[in-house]
Amino acid sequence: MSDLPYTLVKYVHVLAAMVWVGGVFYSQVLAWRAGKADDPAELPRTARAIGALGLRIFLPTAILLFIAGLILVISRWQFSALWVSVSMATWLVLVLIGALYLGPNGEKVGKLFATEGPTSVAAREGLARIFLVTRLQLVLLAFVVFLMVAKP
Repeated sequence: MSDLPYTLVKYVHVLAAMVWVGGVFYSQVLAWRAGKADDPAELPRTARAIGALGLRIFLPTAILLFIAGLILVISRWQFSALWVSVSMATWLVLVLIGALYLGPNGEKVGKLFATEGPTSVAAREGLARIFLVTRLQLVLLAFVVFLMVAKP
C-alpha cells in the first residue's frame, strides 16, 4: 500500500481510537458526576445514555478501529509482532466484555431501575460493578494505546 492510502487508513484508525478511548473516559466522568448528584434519577438516566452510546458509538467504532488496524498490519506490519498480537487479543477481550458482561448486565440494571425506581439499592450496586468493569476497560485501552505508540 502506498503512503497516502496507508496514511488515510492510519488516520481512521487513530480517530477511531480517540473516539473509543475518549468516549469511555468521558463516560466514567459522567458516571462519577451522576453518582454525586442530588437527584437520585440522575444516575439511572446517565447510565441509560452511556448504554446507548455503547451500542451506537463504541461498538461500531471498535469494529472500524479493528478493520483499519488489520489493513495497517497487512500493509506494513506482521501479526507475529508482539505488540500487534497483544493489542488484537486485548481488543477481543474488550469487545467480549462489552458484549457478554456490560450489555446483558446493563439491561438487567435498567430493568431494576424501571421496576424499583432510581433509588434501588440492587440496581445501584449492579451499576457500580458495571462502572468498575468499564474503568478496567479504560486501563486496558490505555495499555493498547501505549503498545501502539511504543511498538515494543
